[in-house]
Amino acid sequence: MAYEFNRNQKDNTFVSTVANLAAGTNSATFDLEQIVGGDVSDIAVELIIPAEAGLSNDKVLTYTVKDSADGTTFAVLDPTIATTMTGAGGVGIAGKTVRFRLPPGCRQYVRVEQTVTATPGTLAGSYTFALLF
Repeated sequence: MAYEFNRNQKDNTFVSTVANLAAGTNSATFDLEQIVGGDVSDIAVELIIPAEAGLSNDKVLTYTVKDSADGTTFAVLDPTIATTMTGAGGVGIAGKTVRFRLPPGCRQYVRVEQTVTATPGTLAGSYTFALLF
């Protein structure tokens, strides 16, 4: 068993629930209150994505974690942290929960960007982005 400082505790200050939109959307921006090189690798990102029955076949929902030095201009993390879900069988997608650790080079501000391929069908669900400490 690995030794970890992360106890997977949620702080409601760092939880954002956002509706999935055909045009895409961004979660709230969280200030990690530190610059590059702090203890960001001890912080985990949790994405809770419920089932989305209205997602058309072969349409893809993508959730990408982005960071920023100024809280305004965001870029994809390096290495990239993302997950995708593809509609299939006329029933959309099943829900899932994923967790990622932030890389050591992560900058001060983080958020999740949700995108979807064109004409996704009817999106009625939402996703939750949380930081775990």
